[in-house]
Amino acid sequence: MPLLSTSSLTKSHGATDIFANLTFSIEKGARLGLVGPNGVGKTSLLRILVGEDEASAGTVNRLRGVRIGYLSQEADFKMDGTLWDACHSPSMN
Repeated sequence: MPLLSTSSLTKSHGATDIFANLTFSIEKGARLGLVGPNGVGKTSLLRILVGEDEASAGTVNRLRGVRIGYLSQEADFKMDGTLWDACHSPSMN
């Protein structure tokens, strides 16, 4: 059973589709990278996966109890220590 899966996920801004009909799953132990030029929807996709934004269409399913960590591009906190420390701080969980 996948930790996370999407079905026909679409994000649009007005009449412009940022991405459309994304269907994929992430299995336990999988490692992945999200690579692409600016403006193709990488951050929008991540924000949808963690629940900070809504898709225009489609669904996201998370296995019960799964937690997804996400460190925004725009840091809105005072960081002490390393980036690793910041990612593991209670305020990020």
